[in-house]
Amino acid sequence: MKAKIIGSVAGVVVTAVAVILGWYFLHQTDVKPVKQEVTTVEQTTKDPYAGKARSFLTGQYRDKKIVKRRPFAMMYNNIQNAIPQSGIGNADILYEAPVEGGITRLMGVFEDFTKLKKMGSVRSCRIYYCRFALEWDAIYCHYGQSKYAKKFLKSDKIDNVCSWNGESAYYRVQNGKALEHTCFANGKKLVKAAKKLKYKLKYKKDYKPHFAFADIDQTVSMDGLKTKKAKRVDVGYNYNKPYYLFNKKDKQYYRYQYGQKHIDDQKKKKKNQLKFKNIIIQFVDATLYPDNKSLDMTLTGKGKGWYITDGKATKITWEKKKKNGRTTYRYKDGSDIVLNNGKTAIQMVLNEYKDNVKFSKKAK
Repeated sequence: MKAKIIGSVAGVVVTAVAVILGWYFLHQTDVKPVKQEVTTVEQTTKDPYAGKARSFLTGQYRDKKIVKRRPFAMMYNNIQNAIPQSGIGNADILYEAPVEGGITRLMGVFEDFTKLKKMGSVRSCRIYYCRFALEWDAIYCHYGQSKYAKKFLKSDKIDNVCSWNGESAYYRVQNGKALEHTCFANGKKLVKAAKKLKYKLKYKKDYKPHFAFADIDQTVSMDGLKTKKAKRVDVGYNYNKPYYLFNKKDKQYYRYQYGQKHIDDQKKKKKNQLKFKNIIIQFVDATLYPDNKSLDMTLTGKGKGWYITDGKATKITWEKKKKNGRTTYRYKDGSDIVLNNGKTAIQMVLNEYKDNVKFSKKAK
């Protein structure tokens, strides 16, 4: 009896299992597979140069609005009692040339300067600095002038903002120094003064760059040219004794004068030393005006010089056909020099002192 009951129960269980399995397989045709949706994410590479254009002064990419506007060229005091200077670290091109008594004066050519509230100390004009400014179609800024430059400054050959037509752009700082070291300029007010004088503030559409630059991701090659190692460059001026030391990490030349770092007191402490990617040394002749004091620099004709970049120096020639034209710099093979992207220092050295220019293999 007990065996029959167990057999009956087992049969019921088997039957139930069979029914369940049958129902399951019967309904498999009604089960729809779950669709797995694959989402494709489109990856777009942002153009790092969108809204930018290559600077005519450095070859680097900058905001288009900044690149389109004409640069301003500012005269800087450079005697020892006047340093440190303010705002000079923003200059893209820096000219240095001797004036009376063997001292030098600086002229910075600025593309982006309107945020600078303090530029200076500002000094007076010399006629050859007008010629430098014209090479870049720059609006020339100065406070005072040599008597030999006044006629030219008041002509229509140069746009300039100075004490007689743009006084509001300049102001005095009581810094305990002599009066001639107390004049400074405000970037925005310089532009405002230029507008009031009705100077054009943008380049002409057909404007052509002064220099050719290497492709943005490339470096100038001096292969095939005779070069010297130039980890240290001594310019040869006797008064302030400027020199440059090459930094192999960032491949920039850091400027020194008066036996110390040449700094901009408006820059952050860690970034306030002047530095340049390129250095051009141009040998020139000079004569004296009838006052036997004021220099008249000969900038037309032909001459020699050096181009220095990336720790090397090579001999170049220069040529300028018109006083208010541009200087063309060429390698010894006659081809125009090509600059590395970055800032450039242009050193005007009198031929009589060209032997004072020295290059060293070590940056010390």
